[in-house]
Amino acid sequence: MTSRFQALHAVVTGDLIYGLRNDGRTDLLLVYDANASNFWARNIPNESTYKFGRDGEGRRIEDDRQCTIVSTAALPPEQYQVAIALDRRMGSKPEYPDSRLTKDEMQLILTHARFFEERLLPGTEALVKRSQKLRAVRSFLTLEWDPFNAPENPSSVFEYDDYVSDLLALLDTRATEREVSHFLRMIAGLRNRPPKVLERADTAAASLVQLRESWS
Repeated sequence: MTSRFQALHAVVTGDLIYGLRNDGRTDLLLVYDANASNFWARNIPNESTYKFGRDGEGRRIEDDRQCTIVSTAALPPEQYQVAIALDRRMGSKPEYPDSRLTKDEMQLILTHARFFEERLLPGTEALVKRSQKLRAVRSFLTLEWDPFNAPENPSSVFEYDDYVSDLLALLDTRATEREVSHFLRMIAGLRNRPPKVLERADTAAASLVQLRESWS
């Protein structure tokens, strides 16, 4: 098995790699420059850029947000070509409807995380597990409890980003449904969400505790 040190020092311009941010969000990255000490990569869907050390730790250039490389596995050639074409197209800053994803591009966006997370660099397993939990909690909050696509007064997909880490920490302490419900009511109040969201807190808390049990 290739060591993490070896894999990261083998990264070269043109490679596709996979990173995780502290908030659990993922980055599909194309390396556009590299030297013996560092490499630079951009997120293909949104064109944000990062500078990494050869230890795989990096910062987003736009806002200094941290990112860690957890996989350098090679995508299948056909998916690699889809990614390169998408990067080229997003780099041209297309306007709607030209910015719409093709079927192959959508498939890449929906499946790349699973591909890379099944092919991790050694020593990154705990980080990836935490990221998966954060993503699961975030998805529950904005898809089930307070949906961003609700017909009336929808939340934002970023509505609870500032609270997801604290909520996961609470769940990891084996908090009760009542304690989780109290936390949900608190953050809904801080975000000035409508009363119906608060009314769903008890049911949502029960679902979150059940989700926690599935991680065991």
